[in-house]
Amino acid sequence: MPTVKSDKLMKSVRSGEIAPIYFFYGPEIQLMRNTVDLIVSQTVEPAFEGFNLHRYEDDALSAGELKSIYETLPMMAKYRCITIKNWNLDKLAKQDLEQLISMLGNPNPSTVLVLYDTRQSVEPKKNAKYKKIYEAVEKNGVVTEFSFQDKAALKKAVLNRCQKAGVTMAPELCERLIEQCGSQYAMILNELDKLLCYAGENGTVTAQSMDLLCVSSIQNTAFDLSNAILKNRYEQAFSILDRLFYLRTEPVMILGALSSSFLSLYRVKAAKAAGVSNEQVMADFHYRSKYQIQKLGQDLSRFSLGQIRRCMESLEKADRLLKSSRLDNRIILEQMLGEMMAAR
Repeated sequence: MPTVKSDKLMKSVRSGEIAPIYFFYGPEIQLMRNTVDLIVSQTVEPAFEGFNLHRYEDDALSAGELKSIYETLPMMAKYRCITIKNWNLDKLAKQDLEQLISMLGNPNPSTVLVLYDTRQSVEPKKNAKYKKIYEAVEKNGVVTEFSFQDKAALKKAVLNRCQKAGVTMAPELCERLIEQCGSQYAMILNELDKLLCYAGENGTVTAQSMDLLCVSSIQNTAFDLSNAILKNRYEQAFSILDRLFYLRTEPVMILGALSSSFLSLYRVKAAKAAGVSNEQVMADFHYRSKYQIQKLGQDLSRFSLGQIRRCMESLEKADRLLKSSRLDNRIILEQMLGEMMAAR
């Protein structure tokens, strides 16, 4: 069976087309989990989960133990289902790896095996052991990379969910929600569910309800914070930081997102100075849309590369302090903001 895209995979599973083996990986974790749950619901009846459903995580079992369960017939059902999350296949001994590949090469028709990895560091095509697993599953099962959904797919998912809930949402507000949450499917659905509950059946999602209820992704919030810093908007910058702490966002996540935002600003500024096109910047640094580049480029002409570079030096200093100092994390980040806004 070939590599299958996530949307086609969901349709095939819902229609009852069940493969004997699945291997999932990629950054879109929520969609991956939803698919695993769908496979489980399609193969195991709730009354027999205690007999026919086996969930494992990390290195909870060996290849030999898996083989024993894998070859056992299901209890009064068509399928037995085994799901294994984040199994460190790279650490398998040669004998265990060979045993696993042998199982994958001779699938048991009464057992559905789902191997899925939510760690974004996993790249099966670049790792020798993962590549062998990938190729073995591809021959007899289904391999799916769960990439971030494009804007059109996310918009369709949001509007479909609104329709099922009996709630009206204007297309422009749908786009605003996606922009605000970024490409994180789980966050979009979480924020949408709040809006749907607030609107009620036969209600309407409004801009006011979005302002009241929705939060931005840490990446978008970091972009707003970086803009406030560069424009010396002290009150806005500290207000954003205060909100992030109120939401219990980890200081290291705040710093990481802000560093990423300034790195992107530096790249776009340097590219414009060198006469590099937006299309080339997108290709070189894997940005998802031209809109993202245009958004980064807004007002950048007012700031020098030196100013952005000094801000990045303050970020590096704060990173060292967070990792090695006993100072309060909030004080470290507040001092960092002050230094960055004083940079010229």
